[in-house]
This record gives sequence, structure tokens and C-alpha cells, in this order.
Amino acid sequence: MTTDYPKNTGGIISALLALQSAIAGGGGGGGGGSVIVELEAFHDLGIGDAVQVLSDGKVAKAHQSTGGRGGATVAGLVKEDVSIGGTAKIIVAGPVDVTGWAQTPTDLTIGSAYFLNGAGILSTTPPSATDDYVTFIGEAVETKKIILNIDVPVLLK
Repeated sequence: MTTDYPKNTGGIISALLALQSAIAGGGGGGGGGSVIVELEAFHDLGIGDAVQVLSDGKVAKAHQSTGGRGGATVAGLVKEDVSIGGTAKIIVAGPVDVTGWAQTPTDLTIGSAYFLNGAGILSTTPPSATDDYVTFIGEAVETKKIILNIDVPVLLK
């Protein structure tokens, strides 16, 4: 079953509330699905890019050191490549298949924790510089699949 949500920050909140209700109610049949919202791309985005939601409701690559806490607040990961102005499908909860992503290395390390570390980039190495933000993204369960468990950014001092 697919549910359409508004293409803005309110849509993300609605999707997350629906997910919370599904989890509380047992998920209705095994779960394992992802929660996806669609928002306009501020610039070109690739599979697996970590994104933030801008004040105008568009999505842009998140970054651990640019844009303050808002820039490091990850809304989700991009499901498929999208060009500037296109509709980006953002997975905000659940598993994400990163097959075809342009990040290096191309395979995830099973069991490893992943963090935002660069412009939309996931890494097993968290940022460590003063005034960077550490944002936990999730854990790899397969070489091409990460389960999102996005946390709030923590400022390093």
C-alpha cells in the first residue's frame, strides 16, 4: 500500500507519524517497508545522498559543517537519481537500497554504523573537527542496504 503525503516538511512529519502508528500497531503484516516522501530537488541528487529540507520545502545535500545544525539535520536518503527541480523520492524511515550509488566505496560494510561526513556523503568515520556536527544515519545490514535510524546532529566542541 502506498500513501501520498504533501510535498513539504509537513508531509515528512505526516509520514513519520504514520510510521509511528504502524510500528505501535504491529505494522500490519511483517513490516520491512520504507517510508518515502517526495520533495523538489534544490540541486542534482544521487542515490543514497543524505538530504536536508530547506526552508522553502526543497531538499538539498546535508553537510556536517556547512549550514549549521539545519544543514546537518538529515531528513532521509535519496531513493533514485534526480536533477535540479525534479521530484526527489526521499526515504525517511526503513531500509534503503543503495545499489547504483556513486559514493566510494560502492559497498557498505555489514554491521557498521554510518554517519553524515561530507556533502550528502555517508561514512563509517564520523566527523571529528571542532564545530562539525555528528549525525548518525543508520546501520548496514547488507552490502547494498542500510536501515535508517537517523539521529539529531551533535555539535563537536
